[in-house]
Amino acid sequence: MKDFTVTVRKVTDEELMRSACEMTFLGKSSQSLLSIYKSEHSPVRTQMFWVELKNIPLASSTHILRHHVGSTPYQLSCRDDRNGGYNHFPDRITNIVEMINAGELENAIDELNWLKDNADRQTPVNLGLFLNAQSLIDMSKLRLCSQAHKETLTIFQALKAKIAEVDPSLASVMVRKCVYRGGICGEPRCCGFNSTEAFKKELGDYLSNFSDKQRGIHYQKQ
Repeated sequence: MKDFTVTVRKVTDEELMRSACEMTFLGKSSQSLLSIYKSEHSPVRTQMFWVELKNIPLASSTHILRHHVGSTPYQLSCRDDRNGGYNHFPDRITNIVEMINAGELENAIDELNWLKDNADRQTPVNLGLFLNAQSLIDMSKLRLCSQAHKETLTIFQALKAKIAEVDPSLASVMVRKCVYRGGICGEPRCCGFNSTEAFKKELGDYLSNFSDKQRGIHYQKQ
C-alpha cells in the first residue's frame, strides 16, 4: 500500500467550458472554473481528467469503481491466464513454511490469519479513470469521508492533492459529504467529525469559495 502512485493529467480547459456555456445563450461567457464548479451546472462535465492509480489494493479499486457516473474505469485484470494482477499468495505460503521450519509458530499463525481475511482484497492492481469534474466532486463526498476505508481514504487524499496541482479550483470543492452539506451527515451512524474543530476548519475553507450573497450573509446585513 505504501508503494502506490497517483498521476493526474487534465485533458480539457477553461476555454472549452466557456464554449459550452455559450451554446446555452447568446453572448460571451465570463464563467470561471471555480464558478462553474460551485454551481455544478452541466458545463462542469466538460472538464475531463485522466487519472492513474498504480499498485493499489483490489478492495480500494472496487470502492472507487462504484462511482460509475461520469467515470470510465480501466482496471488491471486479475485473470491467471493473462498477464494480470498477482496477490503474492504463493510467496506468503513459502514464508509461512519457513516460519514453521524455524519454530516460529506464533508468527506463522498470525500470517495464516492475515491471509484468511486479506489474500484477495490486498491484490495490487492498477486503475485508470477517464472522468469529469462532476464525478470527482461526487466521489469526494464519500471517499474523503472518515467512514471510508482507511486505505481508500489515503488513496483519495493523494488523488485530491494531485488534482490541486492541475486544477486548484476543483480541488477546493472536493470535500467530504458533511462539509458539502454544511454539517449534516448522511450515514446511518455519524462518526462525530461534524462536531470537531477540524470540521469547522474544513467547512470554513470550503465556504471561502462562496460569496456573502451565496452564503446568505448579504441578506442578513440588510
